[in-house]
Amino acid sequence: MTDAINIAGSKVEAAKPSRTRYQSEEGREVQARAQFLEQNQSPQEQAGLKRLHGLLNQGTPLEQGAPRGYYLNIRI
Repeated sequence: MTDAINIAGSKVEAAKPSRTRYQSEEGREVQARAQFLEQNQSPQEQAGLKRLHGLLNQGTPLEQGAPRGYYLNIRI
């Protein structure tokens, strides 16, 4: 004996991909710390980043033999 079953309001939908991506525990920790700490940049850091951004936009490769801090010299 078979009974007809009617379930109102049910739809079959295609599975949607999840928008979350895999992140390692270390990655989550770094992201949490970065969001928690104040990220104030000094005028010198802003100028250095602006200079580096301009150099990178020129499309020429950076010199491999440049001394440390030549392109960007900031305190972390």
